[in-house]
Amino acid sequence: MSRFTSEFSHAAGRLACLLACLLGACELNSIEVPTTASQVVVHGVLNPSATSQIILLERTLTGEVDIADTPFDAADPILSAGGIPIIGATVEIIDSAGKLVRGVEDRTVNPTGKGSGVYRVPMSGPSLVVGARYQLHVHTLEGEDLSAFTRIPSAADRSTGGLTHTINRDHDEVATQWKPVPGARSYAIRIESPFGPFFLFTDSTAIRLHGDLRNLFAGSLQRVFIPGFRQDIVLTAVDSNFYDYYRTNNDPFTGAGIISRIDGGLGLFGSVVNLNTGLLTVTADQTEPIEGRFLLTPATINQDTPTAIDLFVESPSARSDLPAALSGRYTLGSFSTRGDGIIGKLQGNNVSLALLANQLSGDTVEVFTGVLNGDTLRGNYTRRPRPDGVVFVRAR
Repeated sequence: MSRFTSEFSHAAGRLACLLACLLGACELNSIEVPTTASQVVVHGVLNPSATSQIILLERTLTGEVDIADTPFDAADPILSAGGIPIIGATVEIIDSAGKLVRGVEDRTVNPTGKGSGVYRVPMSGPSLVVGARYQLHVHTLEGEDLSAFTRIPSAADRSTGGLTHTINRDHDEVATQWKPVPGARSYAIRIESPFGPFFLFTDSTAIRLHGDLRNLFAGSLQRVFIPGFRQDIVLTAVDSNFYDYYRTNNDPFTGAGIISRIDGGLGLFGSVVNLNTGLLTVTADQTEPIEGRFLLTPATINQDTPTAIDLFVESPSARSDLPAALSGRYTLGSFSTRGDGIIGKLQGNNVSLALLANQLSGDTVEVFTGVLNGDTLRGNYTRRPRPDGVVFVRAR
């Protein structure tokens, strides 16, 4: 028998077996998955830059509780994100001298009743001692006891606004260096973007990020630096608890499985120290017809009306039948600098712009659709259209 005939016979046999299964000639054994016990999950990070220390308490999902699908609410982060908050627990942080400070659950003081499972411990950042050891103790109404320890890295040199500057994404880099921090397991850099934060660990004491850097944690690998946006950046020294938890939980390169040092539960009780923070104003070269600053014509003094938009080609079209990605910023009012980010697309001369709130791609306050004709961008808003439409004329 030839090799071809043999392989054909095996393939035909597999196909016959598959057809038999589909026709009901074979049965698959059912497997009963055992019920798993719910566990307490803790998330708390001490930070000397915070006004108070926040501990989140929830339970692991076992399938026994129906989870409502609701929009995320920062005032109710556990419940609105599909979690099971733990209410009525006793949450305490104890310093190395034995001083105990007890947390207060947000829902008990919030008039709206939001904040289940969010415990705010009234320890101001300046009251925390860098280099000192702190203990967390949790006791739930069901009788569970949890404990954990962290030691805050001993950072002496800290600055605020040290990374604040304007960068041209086409030419510039974000570069900074710092002194080693005793007690730090690693250093982390976080940059906010409309498509989700960029987060990176490093054991170096210097970092250099090119303007064309891609965000490995964004859904479509969008760039980190988006022209027209003002992006927060923070550099921190982190302890071993923080590093091990996040490198195994979220980092796709350093391993699988969560390293948790919570005695009696799961999660994180760690500490970080901000070494440097800033605000990056991102620009880029503007050479395409759609790029530049466009002013509303005629001008208006309505403080809720975008009077100027700055547009950039964030990513050119990959093919002639695909749109180019746009980004930028809009300004409200006649002489105001108040505004927010823009993301959009350009297909031929057809333009669609999403005006964002809080610089988040999923938080759109208005959508403008129009056509570019020379220096004039003419169109209208889709949510609150204007009777005579809207006209922007390029100023530069």
